Amino acid sequence: MKKLFIVLVIGMISKVGAQAPALAVADSLYATGEYTKAIAQYEKIQEPTARIWLQIARAYKGKGAKTAALNFYKKSLELNDKQPIAATEYGRLLLTKSKFKEADSVFSILSTRYPTNAEYHYQWGRALKKTAVKDTLVLGKKVDNEKIDTSEKAFAKAVQLDSTHQKAMFELAKYHLGHKNYPEVEAICKKALESEPENIEIIGVLAQNYYYKGWWIEAIDLFNQLLDMGVDTLFVRNKLGRAYYEKRMYPEAIEAYEEVLAYDDEDWGTLITLARLYNFNREYNKAINHGIKALKSKDLPLDDVYYTMGRSFEFKKNFPEAMKHYQRAVKEDPYNFDALYAIAVAADNYYEDKEEVLALYEKFVSNFENVKRPPYIKRIADDRIVILKREIFEAQEKKE
Repeated sequence: MKKLFIVLVIGMISKVGAQAPALAVADSLYATGEYTKAIAQYEKIQEPTARIWLQIARAYKGKGAKTAALNFYKKSLELNDKQPIAATEYGRLLLTKSKFKEADSVFSILSTRYPTNAEYHYQWGRALKKTAVKDTLVLGKKVDNEKIDTSEKAFAKAVQLDSTHQKAMFELAKYHLGHKNYPEVEAICKKALESEPENIEIIGVLAQNYYYKGWWIEAIDLFNQLLDMGVDTLFVRNKLGRAYYEKRMYPEAIEAYEEVLAYDDEDWGTLITLARLYNFNREYNKAINHGIKALKSKDLPLDDVYYTMGRSFEFKKNFPEAMKHYQRAVKEDPYNFDALYAIAVAADNYYEDKEEVLALYEKFVSNFENVKRPPYIKRIADDRIVILKREIFEAQEKKE
């Protein structure tokens, strides 16, 4: 019996010894990126271990065969489920394949086993973004691991565990931005920037936060910072242009929107915005040119385009053309408040017949109740009506 035991032990040692060179060759091939050859070597090994399946999974992943990689990660973890690194790789790959429920399961287990690991909570949050029914605000509150069931809670837990975890802070900031919790966004972003001042994603979220709050100067500074960092996108140029517009920094707004137009020179919204800006900047010919381009690019209705072009002609004191375009705007939309008022004003500057002008102001006032506009415009029109009636009355008295 003793001899038989010795023979079995020697046999096992011989078998392991025989497999060792094959494993070393496979590992060497894997390390140098020879993934297909490495897989072939690993598959030659009899009675593969969890580590062998793991290396095959990694090799398949290395050459982009994600489905095969997932299968071998699963086989490895079935042999040994106490492999946190393998489980992490498996979970991340599940996320890239949009297998969110499976990833949720993997990272919820990892987060339970390793409750102080911020990365596991962050990855769990990524899965929960797609699987959770709804999110609940918990920023500033203690998050108990067993109660985590939403992405926001998981990201908050990750940040609580590691206040420098940039990706978790980015996701948390994005979440609060989407829910218009602007003070929370600012607090998270500023904390993140303390440890990584050039985090482009965080700067982008903070810039949007200021933009949606109407803090135009702060937004302008950050959008320009993104441009300086090489983030020259349509989104950044658009938001920067609007921020300049709101601050009445018209030359700067024009420059930003001209860059937006470079992405799509037939975009109606950008063309009409530029037409307005050129009006404000007293470059009326450019305003008219952009208005004409907008007319060619926009589907119905066209009232806004006609109104903007009318403004350009009015600023040039070409009142007949101004009125023509205002009237076209009203024809497109009979309740275009701005155009109705502009017709009366243009006529006031052009028509000699004050009774006709009076009729236009009265028409405007009669339509005022049908639109929601600041009441001071109506007061101005009412005052002008009183003056016109007095002027008409005085003119008639002189004739008599």
